[in-house]
Amino acid sequence: MTPQICARCDQPTSEPVTVAVEHGASVGGRTVYTCPGCAPHVPKQRDVLAELAAMRRAREQGWV
Repeated sequence: MTPQICARCDQPTSEPVTVAVEHGASVGGRTVYTCPGCAPHVPKQRDVLAELAAMRRAREQGWV
Protein backbone atom coordinates (compact mmCIF):
# COMPACT_ATOMS: atom_id res chain seq x y z
CA MET A 1 0.00 0.00 0.00
CA THR A 2 1.22 3.50 -0.70
CA PRO A 3 2.23 5.72 2.22
CA GLN A 4 -0.58 7.84 3.64
CA ILE A 5 -0.82 10.75 6.08
CA CYS A 6 -2.24 9.93 9.52
CA ALA A 7 -5.46 11.87 10.18
CA ARG A 8 -4.61 12.15 13.88
CA CYS A 9 -0.89 12.99 14.09
CA ASP A 10 -0.35 14.26 10.49
CA GLN A 11 2.73 12.07 10.05
CA PRO A 12 3.34 9.86 7.00
CA THR A 13 2.90 6.13 7.60
CA SER A 14 3.84 3.18 5.43
CA GLU A 15 1.34 0.97 7.33
CA PRO A 16 -1.92 2.95 7.09
CA VAL A 17 -5.02 1.73 8.93
CA THR A 18 -8.41 2.61 7.42
CA VAL A 19 -10.57 4.17 10.16
CA ALA A 20 -13.37 5.82 8.17
CA VAL A 21 -14.86 6.30 4.75
CA GLU A 22 -16.38 9.74 4.23
CA HIS A 23 -19.11 10.23 1.67
CA GLY A 24 -19.95 13.43 -0.13
CA ALA A 25 -23.07 14.45 -2.00
CA SER A 26 -21.32 16.41 -4.73
CA VAL A 27 -17.88 14.77 -4.67
CA GLY A 28 -16.64 11.20 -4.46
CA GLY A 29 -15.64 11.11 -0.82
CA ARG A 30 -12.43 9.84 0.72
CA THR A 31 -10.87 7.20 2.90
CA VAL A 32 -9.44 8.34 6.26
CA TYR A 33 -6.23 6.66 7.39
CA THR A 34 -4.22 6.65 10.62
CA CYS A 35 -0.93 5.13 11.63
CA PRO A 36 -1.09 1.90 13.68
CA GLY A 37 -0.26 3.79 16.90
CA CYS A 38 -3.11 6.30 16.50
CA ALA A 39 -5.78 3.85 15.30
CA PRO A 40 -6.96 2.75 18.79
CA HIS A 41 -7.54 6.41 19.74
CA VAL A 42 -9.89 7.20 16.83
CA PRO A 43 -13.63 6.77 17.55
CA LYS A 44 -15.40 4.03 15.58
CA GLN A 45 -17.29 5.22 12.53
CA ARG A 46 -21.07 4.96 12.75
CA ASP A 47 -22.70 2.74 10.13
CA VAL A 48 -25.42 5.01 8.77
CA LEU A 49 -27.06 2.27 6.69
CA ALA A 50 -27.33 -0.03 9.73
CA GLU A 51 -28.87 2.80 11.76
CA LEU A 52 -31.43 3.50 9.03
CA ALA A 53 -32.34 -0.19 8.84
CA ALA A 54 -32.77 -0.33 12.62
CA MET A 55 -35.01 2.74 12.58
CA ARG A 56 -37.11 1.20 9.79
CA ARG A 57 -37.52 -2.04 11.77
CA ALA A 58 -38.47 -0.08 14.89
CA ARG A 59 -41.09 1.87 12.93
CA GLU A 60 -42.50 -1.33 11.42
CA GLN A 61 -42.84 -2.90 14.87
CA GLY A 62 -44.48 0.21 16.34
CA TRP A 63 -41.65 1.19 18.70
CA VAL A 64 -41.37 4.71 17.27
